[in-house]
Amino acid sequence: MMNSDRSLLLLPLLLSSAVSGLGSVVQRYYFYVQSHVPWEQAQSYCRSSSTIYHTDLATIYKQSDENLMYMNYYHAWIGLYKNTSDYWAWSNEENTYFDLPWAQYEPDNGARCATVYYSHKRFYGTTCDYYYYFYCHEQHGDHLNYIFIPQSKTWSEAQQYCRSEFNDLATFRNTSDLHSDINEQDFQVWTGLHRDGETWMWSTGLSDFRNWAEDEPGNNGDCVSISSLNKEMATQNCSTRFPFVCLRHNLVLVKENKTWREALDHCRALNSPYNSNIRFELVSVQPEDHDNVMNKVKEGDTEEVWAGLRFLAGHWVWVNGASMVYSHLPPCPPVEQGCGVLSKNGTGRVEITDCTEKRNFLCYSSY
Repeated sequence: MMNSDRSLLLLPLLLSSAVSGLGSVVQRYYFYVQSHVPWEQAQSYCRSSSTIYHTDLATIYKQSDENLMYMNYYHAWIGLYKNTSDYWAWSNEENTYFDLPWAQYEPDNGARCATVYYSHKRFYGTTCDYYYYFYCHEQHGDHLNYIFIPQSKTWSEAQQYCRSEFNDLATFRNTSDLHSDINEQDFQVWTGLHRDGETWMWSTGLSDFRNWAEDEPGNNGDCVSISSLNKEMATQNCSTRFPFVCLRHNLVLVKENKTWREALDHCRALNSPYNSNIRFELVSVQPEDHDNVMNKVKEGDTEEVWAGLRFLAGHWVWVNGASMVYSHLPPCPPVEQGCGVLSKNGTGRVEITDCTEKRNFLCYSSY
């Protein structure tokens, strides 16, 4: 190795000494979006909401991933609306005599209809043409029974449905009814699983995981939702409106063919337009990262992608200072075999090759 190249590599390694012994750098998490939209719109939202992080409609890789998907929050229409006299009134025209439990800073001046938010039983004002699930009520003497309807409708559509099937959109007479009857509910949420021809595939195309409900997959449609509570999957018409789950992680696959050194420089030159504190580096891989990393590697245009492994001054090192836990690497590799790659056909364990070859590479972001 030329001395100038050695010094260029040593400098960032010295700068990384504060994090020497760094463990896993791979982050992956699901986030739940409560807007009710068709499948394609959900996919577009997930993809466009990305900064430099990769984002897509949720892919589920294994059963335990479902435990990371928190989807039990919801807004639901109730019968409260602003009437022609510009007062808040109930759809059934009943007068109730309790202070409406508005959330802080609610309702907004432009709001005409109200939802109840499950988690803290507070009312929110909004425009009436949004889509939400809703509560109807059915009157038995002086008592009101509340029925949760897991169908996405506008306020007026929900009102029409409730009046047709029950009595009306839900009226609440006191806070005790609100707290006792607005409960955790089971409803459908979009995932990234869909049918392309005869083949079921994820939005990222990289998982064989399925958790079909009984009698599924059916012929209801080509897109797949997941139950918010029991996490079973069902086919749906793709134009149906549901809330959805996106998957975000901090791995960035760059589909440009560069040498190892060029890949290192490229990663470090990346920046986030939303957070100047985010930095990028060629990825290091710990055993617990194998599954997540390989899912990205398989998206590459080359059979192998560069990782942040380098043979330097007689030692194998990760350029970010991460712990070296691999014992299979040769203690004295050939001069031209001093850089690390991850293979599409591998298990996630890093291999070595010629640093001057050109291929895709995998960066990660951190604070």
